[in-house]
Amino acid sequence: MWAKQHFCNFSEKVEKNEDKLNYVEGKLLDKPSSFRLNSWMARLLKQREKLLLFNQKYWGNYRRKEWLTKRDRNSKFFHRSADARR
Repeated sequence: MWAKQHFCNFSEKVEKNEDKLNYVEGKLLDKPSSFRLNSWMARLLKQREKLLLFNQKYWGNYRRKEWLTKRDRNSKFFHRSADARR
């Protein structure tokens, strides 16, 4: 349950972040000197960066685990991985 709440809706979190970024960018076009909007934009950009780094680390670790467990078993996974490296 915990994993489903935190990992499965990752794409939804990124989409919401992008929607908010687009909204703030539109508002900044009207009021470019607004401190509140500029700080909100900075927080959203940091949040997006954290989300994307988390995603990259999570899937990198997942692929590494998969490679370590299935690499030398003469499996379909091993052959696909070896063919992809060529």
